[in-house]
Amino acid sequence: MTTVYNDLGSKLTMGALIVESNSTGNLTPAVTETAAVLPGYLVVILSVLMVTLVVVVVAGNALVIMAFVVDKTLRNQSNYFFLNLAISDFLVGAFCIPVYIPYNLTGRWMLGKGLCKVWLVMDYLLCTASVFNIVLISYDRFLSVTRAVKYRAQRNMTRQAVFKMVAVWVLAFLLYGPAIIFWETVVGETHSKLWSGELPVFHRAAVTTVQLLFT
Repeated sequence: MTTVYNDLGSKLTMGALIVESNSTGNLTPAVTETAAVLPGYLVVILSVLMVTLVVVVVAGNALVIMAFVVDKTLRNQSNYFFLNLAISDFLVGAFCIPVYIPYNLTGRWMLGKGLCKVWLVMDYLLCTASVFNIVLISYDRFLSVTRAVKYRAQRNMTRQAVFKMVAVWVLAFLLYGPAIIFWETVVGETHSKLWSGELPVFHRAAVTTVQLLFT
């Protein structure tokens, strides 16, 4: 059995997957250990909770985005950062959590290797962007207190705000994205080797790259 940790630090255990080549040469995942099956009542409870979470996250952040679009008085520099945070959190609820639900309930990734990479890139990108946006909002609040006069004079200058918003997304992608996308090429592993435990392997790819950058 393979033990991995999700983004919240929760411990996950899943059965090992091994790739077998069929007659056409395609890679076919074969289960050598049966993933632990959750009791039916627990699957229902978790499904209801996760679907509820998706609805709340999507609806709440959609309202923030709509308010920004409809009310032009909200379009100042500090609120642009809140818009950026709402967009990243909205996408987490609209894409990352729904795609992760089947894996969370079954302990197996069943959506294919391509979507696995897309999900990992999006998950790390969006979660990192959310953190960077919170840091940016905190820094903006700091400037509003320590440099109040200058900050108020530049409050309606949105060009700098847009530049910082774009920088958040670029830095968030560069931190994890290349490691996940190009991991196979960098380490020289074959697809068959990397297919084993699909999700945790690419998860480790991202984590390992970040550890190398900061050690």
